[in-house]
Amino acid sequence: MNKIEEKILELTLKHTPSVEVIYEEGESRSVSFENNKLKSVNTKSIRGIGLRVIKDGRIGFSSTTDFRKPEKLVANAIESAKFGQLAAFEFPSKNNFPKVAVHDQRVVDYAINKCVDIGKAAIEKALAVNAGYECSVGIGKGYGRRRLINSKGLDASIASTSFGIGIEILQIKGQSLLCIGEGEGSKSLATDLNKHVDKALKGLKLAEKELKLKTGTYPVVVTAKAMGNLLATFETGCNGKLVQKGASPLTNKIGEKLIDERVSIYDDATIDMADSSYPWDAEGIPARRTPLFEKGVLKNYLFDLQTAGIMKTKSTGNGNRGFSSQPSPDNSNVIVETGNMSLETMIKDIKYGVLVDQVLGGGQSNILAGEFSVNIDLGYLIENGEVTGRVKDCMFAGNAFEVFNNIVAIGDKAEWHGSIKVPPFYFKAMNIAGNAD
Repeated sequence: MNKIEEKILELTLKHTPSVEVIYEEGESRSVSFENNKLKSVNTKSIRGIGLRVIKDGRIGFSSTTDFRKPEKLVANAIESAKFGQLAAFEFPSKNNFPKVAVHDQRVVDYAINKCVDIGKAAIEKALAVNAGYECSVGIGKGYGRRRLINSKGLDASIASTSFGIGIEILQIKGQSLLCIGEGEGSKSLATDLNKHVDKALKGLKLAEKELKLKTGTYPVVVTAKAMGNLLATFETGCNGKLVQKGASPLTNKIGEKLIDERVSIYDDATIDMADSSYPWDAEGIPARRTPLFEKGVLKNYLFDLQTAGIMKTKSTGNGNRGFSSQPSPDNSNVIVETGNMSLETMIKDIKYGVLVDQVLGGGQSNILAGEFSVNIDLGYLIENGEVTGRVKDCMFAGNAFEVFNNIVAIGDKAEWHGSIKVPPFYFKAMNIAGNAD
């Protein structure tokens, strides 16, 4: 008997010659602790099919998790094409894909009770330092399989894994709350939670003394953990769909030098075991490394097939989706090249300034305009090259294009935070709304 995805392809070809079927299945298991106690152990499974067609020049789409009535799925996709967008692409045929490691059998085999043990040990380690800490731990593992087939003969299958681990330590002192979170995620097994506990405990020690800061303009060092917010304008701005709609601040600026020449940013789906790596995107286009900025110059936008077709260019292999949605362009892993100054040297270089290690949400940020105004969740005062204590209830604000043209140095070591690998940045001046009267 044919597999369900092949049956659906066969059924749909009776109505239109342009068909694509995506099949996904997966299971995730997670352990969570709250207030120093085990809260839950969860298992979640999913299995579904997405069907995309081009019928009379228009795109139709339908998805389901109910495999009992494939005819209904086909009818829905064909019907939706009557109202669909005009197709600006054809489905790809067979391709050569790069070899990218995205599966670690150790993740599949890892017993969930070991995750419970790791969480308990991490919390015990934190409470041995201060019995008043309130700890939350999350550990999760996942396994998935995806198959993509289409009417052009493309037939690609992939199995992948994921593993995430993290801890948050909350300290309550009177009216003061401080929560420090550390962790990591990848497609391979990563069970060393202790190093993240140590990092959080170090941060809590540095934050013991609370200091006042007047509103003003200061030199600022932003750690790798807090850099995501500042990079958002460039990540989002390179999205081909926003460029197509004219909503990106980077529209029509390919080849222009927009930021400091020391800044190079890449989108790279080909890194073994990284969070957002893949050998082919969700449309069957080979993964690649795409320069977004090289030496401050805007080089490329990111496209899926449809957006690329509208813009009269080619997909960059960034078509992203699950089985239940149509593709749209999105980042894979975002890599920022390192510089030549250590974080320690950056701090030593500052006479009076701020170290930002954690930010809270997007604040009043207008990412598309490059404007940001963000709460400093965890920030430290630097005096004469030393971290002297924590500054709380502060915000920093500015324009991403301006601050990225106002760099003193870029860190010599990059860290992974989610699917972003970035070094710390040392900025000459940033506006900070302080907490001093």
